[in-house]
Amino acid sequence: MSSDNPNSEPEYLSGDPVAFGELVTRYQHSLFGFLSRMGLSQSLCEEMAQETFLRAWKNRAAFDPNKAAVSTWLFTIARNCARNSMARKNIPLAEEIEVETLFQSGSSEDPANQYVQHQSVVRLRRALSTLSVEDREVIAACYTPDIQNTSLFLQCSEGALRTRLSRARARLSQALERLDLEDE
Repeated sequence: MSSDNPNSEPEYLSGDPVAFGELVTRYQHSLFGFLSRMGLSQSLCEEMAQETFLRAWKNRAAFDPNKAAVSTWLFTIARNCARNSMARKNIPLAEEIEVETLFQSGSSEDPANQYVQHQSVVRLRRALSTLSVEDREVIAACYTPDIQNTSLFLQCSEGALRTRLSRARARLSQALERLDLEDE
């Protein structure tokens, strides 16, 4: 189960809870990272990841290994969960400093550096929140290594993907510049 070949991992979805648990273990961190890169708060990322795995379990019979890899299917479910959530309510950002994040156990980095790093993440999330859902998801997808075929995942050609990513990065850069001007 080490590769994400579309035809090698259907055992994850066979109905065996242990195999499905391995699927959760394998993808939970990258799924959480994808949702976080979309600008969602930690609590919402956790909620969306749980919803993703719940939907995958309930709909495992609908998975077709000839159409996509397991990872692509999971990330598509996560993207749809996030989109639905964003359409329903105002999405909270991680503005507050979470003590466990700031003072990670076993971290050799000093608290001042951790604080600066956290503030950079908050700034990036604020900028992401100004982007469209489409821009957020293209940026998140392109920086998530477990998404095997990003253009398939986003349902566009390779050329369109490059164009969308370039435009999304430009809009993100502009949003960051606006935040810098506001903070002066």
